Amino acid sequence: MILSCVKGACEIDQMQEHPPSSKAYHYRPGTHGRGEDTSRRILETAIQVFADEGYEGASTRMLAERAGVNQPAIQYYFGSKEGLYRAAIGHIADFVEGRMAACSSHVRAALAAGKLSEPELFALLFEMLDGFIALITCPDTPPSAGLLIARAEIENAAALEVLQQRVTDIVFRPCMALVARLLDRSEDDEEIKIRTMAIFGQALVFKNHGRACACPVLGWNSINAPRLHTLQKLLREQTAAILRAAKDETP
Repeated sequence: MILSCVKGACEIDQMQEHPPSSKAYHYRPGTHGRGEDTSRRILETAIQVFADEGYEGASTRMLAERAGVNQPAIQYYFGSKEGLYRAAIGHIADFVEGRMAACSSHVRAALAAGKLSEPELFALLFEMLDGFIALITCPDTPPSAGLLIARAEIENAAALEVLQQRVTDIVFRPCMALVARLLDRSEDDEEIKIRTMAIFGQALVFKNHGRACACPVLGWNSINAPRLHTLQKLLREQTAAILRAAKDETP
């Protein structure tokens, strides 16, 4: 699902210099009862339809028919097809943030508290890595969410900026700070950014959708708790080896 994470992290400098446009779009969430059910049904249907058809291929008529509503309902809750598209990607961003927020907050608080030992820094980095792996392999995530993000990348959709920025802020920035401290370098060092992205990039081959996923090669139909534990363990070991080797090479 998180193919755009690494892509988003690659654009950190550009985002700092040119923050993504906060183009307004209408979104009127249902407050309760039937209105809330309707807006959520439209949103969840939109994720599937945009994943299957792409932005251009999904008409408002199709979106409304699939959601079992009339076309004015889309305008009422989301303003337009573009508003619904942005809300669909924003909904995925909310899911990512919800899964990673507690872990990210813990790491930020630890970093702000002062000097940390090497074991403490590794433990925090592993906590973030474990959470990230659990997120991208999460069976609760509909495959359509990942397919929508993958299609949006191909279409170079501006709406992805929201997801990229939020993943960068909640995942990559605190991890770059950890890697920088482990290697005694600046967080702004390009090498630190590359190493951090490479560490998290090694997990993406196990994402829970797509033919490129490593699971079929392993003979896995799904990633259950023991398999997830194995992935987390081995990726922690690889990460520690990579960073300790890099630290030994540092002048």
